[in-house]
Amino acid sequence: MGSDFGSGGPGPYGFIGSPEAAGLAGMAGMPGTTTGSTSDGPLSGDAASGNSSRSRSPLAIWRRTPLRARLALAATIAVAAGIGGGVGFAYVAVRHSLTQQVDGGLQRQGAKAQSALLSGHFPHYDAAKSWQFGDTLTNVQFIDSSGTPLQAKPLPPSPRWPRGTVALAPSTQQIPITAADTQVAAGTVESYMHSGQMNGQHVRILTLGIGHGQAIQIDAPLTTMEKQLSTLGWQLFGAAAAGIVLAAGLGWMVTRTALRPVAELTSTAERIAATHDLAHRIPIDGPPGESRDELGRLAATFNSMLDAVQEATDRQRQLVADASHELRTPLTSLRTNVEVLAHAHRLDPEDRQALVAGIMSGLDDLTTLVSDTVELARGEEQAAHFEEMRFDLLVQRCVDRATAHWPKAVFKADLDESVVVGVTDRLAKAVRNLLDNAAKFSPAGGLVEVRTTTTPDGRVTLTVRDHGPGIPEADLPHVFDRFYRAASARDLPGSGLGLAIVAQVAVGHGGGVTAAGAQGGGAEFRLTLPLAGSPGAGPRGADGPHSFY
Repeated sequence: MGSDFGSGGPGPYGFIGSPEAAGLAGMAGMPGTTTGSTSDGPLSGDAASGNSSRSRSPLAIWRRTPLRARLALAATIAVAAGIGGGVGFAYVAVRHSLTQQVDGGLQRQGAKAQSALLSGHFPHYDAAKSWQFGDTLTNVQFIDSSGTPLQAKPLPPSPRWPRGTVALAPSTQQIPITAADTQVAAGTVESYMHSGQMNGQHVRILTLGIGHGQAIQIDAPLTTMEKQLSTLGWQLFGAAAAGIVLAAGLGWMVTRTALRPVAELTSTAERIAATHDLAHRIPIDGPPGESRDELGRLAATFNSMLDAVQEATDRQRQLVADASHELRTPLTSLRTNVEVLAHAHRLDPEDRQALVAGIMSGLDDLTTLVSDTVELARGEEQAAHFEEMRFDLLVQRCVDRATAHWPKAVFKADLDESVVVGVTDRLAKAVRNLLDNAAKFSPAGGLVEVRTTTTPDGRVTLTVRDHGPGIPEADLPHVFDRFYRAASARDLPGSGLGLAIVAQVAVGHGGGVTAAGAQGGGAEFRLTLPLAGSPGAGPRGADGPHSFY
């Protein structure tokens, strides 16, 4: 049996491929619809700028919307799309099922009528009622192959038909007739089912051939089905609207709860920016080290970052305070000597020369102090400054410099070849400070032993041993503190920052430094660094440029 479902006409699923469907798709924003226009000519600068501003405007509004609202809106849209799809599918499925039921009734009724007519038996005609075939009351119309509507008229009894008969004669049209219906009457098509309008009502029409170039049309009104679908549509719409509103409320609550750590992080950051107080922290539930979700780890990481920033800030403040304190003595001494120098004409030449020597010595001490303070304030070097270097050659160069700078000390070097990854000038500064410290505390002609040795675990150790008075046990824990000077060393030149710089450089290069009393007297310092290629060498073990110092 033929139908018009695949021809773009109305079918049980609605207007498939019809202009009305295209219009609805365009209004709903379905893919394939035209959302913009193209221009045949170039746009002027002002027009292009205006279009660009308008295109960015919705995005700018979206970016200014709080994250919580955006997430809730996105969740609501997703739920609405899901509910809308489910409701639409349910509506279409019910409509299809009801249409199939109507079509099935028409098919059964049409089959009975067709069978009776093809057998030559015309059912009883009652002019007061419509034709009735089966259990369904419908309108019936006969047509011929030219599309002319026919009406059944009773004839009086005759010798051939003693009980009378019925003839088909032209009449006025009641049921809509299409070209496909005439093809059924002509016998080229077996049957045809389609939808149409009759007396302002939506009906389903079935056309069946009855032979002799004629066909019968039977319709069934869809009024009852459409009322049921209308009621179902409003019910589904109400349920969908309630579901979307509920989803929006729950989405807002969920996003508000989930983003509470982000809100606390933002509040803490704003409070720190406003008060410059780094003591604020984000409260975290549970003991430290407990497994947390992404937002919990974000809060813990933010707290760790604040700890590091606060520690660095405290160190810088302490460095400034200590430097200010240490600068008072040389500055006061210089001021006094300069004030005396203003009356140099009253001094003897020997006193004037001693005064100038004192000023120069004070300037040297002040220069050393400022230089060491700046060096200590540099912190760790950036990864881009790290490079491979021959550590033994660097140490030898520093020993040669110390030999020239400290002629009263004797330096003896025993250096194993080794390659490390680091910042050349920083490592050289640390080695020079160790050598200067050893020479400063060595007696005249004292021996300073310098050795580098490698270990199987991929490390190199620089050992600097002097034969001076050594380090008192009470001072050993503090020798690497900033501005710390033992009681026995306060009369010697220096800023108290040299060993602090050594410790900072060692840690920044993945190593360490220790101090201890040497066997037989004196002090022994050990600077340990990872060899190139070993775990922890350089910035995350990255390969850098090569330099042989």
